[in-house]
Amino acid sequence: MEESEQHLYRHFDEWDNLLYVGVSLSTVQRLSQHKSQSHWFNKIQKITIQNFPSRREVLHAERIAIQKEEPLHNIALKKTCDPVPRVGVDKIRGSLDNLVSTIVQYKPIYTIEQTAHLFEVSTSKIKEWCEKSELGYVEIGRVWDARWNKWRIKKRITGWQILDFIENLENDKRNIKDVSLYTN
Repeated sequence: MEESEQHLYRHFDEWDNLLYVGVSLSTVQRLSQHKSQSHWFNKIQKITIQNFPSRREVLHAERIAIQKEEPLHNIALKKTCDPVPRVGVDKIRGSLDNLVSTIVQYKPIYTIEQTAHLFEVSTSKIKEWCEKSELGYVEIGRVWDARWNKWRIKKRITGWQILDFIENLENDKRNIKDVSLYTN
C-alpha cells in the first residue's frame, strides 16, 4: 500500500519567531484545530510546509526541528499525575472536535504508560509504534541503563502527536477500503 504524503509545518509570528512545529496529513485541517484549541493561534502570521514521502521521515524531521529550533509553544515538558482519558483504537468515532479537545486540552503531554492507557494497548505496543515511526514522540532526555550498558531515550508523546497518529490510522483504513474496492 502506498504511503500518503506527510506534512511538517511551522507557524511563525509577525517577527518570524517560531511558534510551533507539527506534523499532519492535512495542514489546513490541523490549522482549524489549532484555531479552536491553541491560545497562540492569533499570533500566526506565516506558515511554512515541507512535504515528506514517508511517516518515518516526517516524524524524524519533527523531532529534530523541535530540539534544534526550540519553538515557543511546543509542549513545555511537565510531569503530571493526572488520570488519562481512554479513547481506545477501536473507539475513535464521533466528533473529531471532542476528541481534539479531550486529548490536547485535557493533558498536553503523555508518558508511554499514559498513552498505552489512552489507547487501551500495552506499553510495548506504544514503544513499537514509536520505533516504527508510526507514533511521534519528543525526546526529553537520556538515562544510562547499566543493565543493558547503553543510553535509553526518555520519550513523551504530545496530544497533537496522538491526533496525528489517529488521523493516519483513519487514513490507512480508507486506503485499505479503496484498495479492496479495486481488487475485488
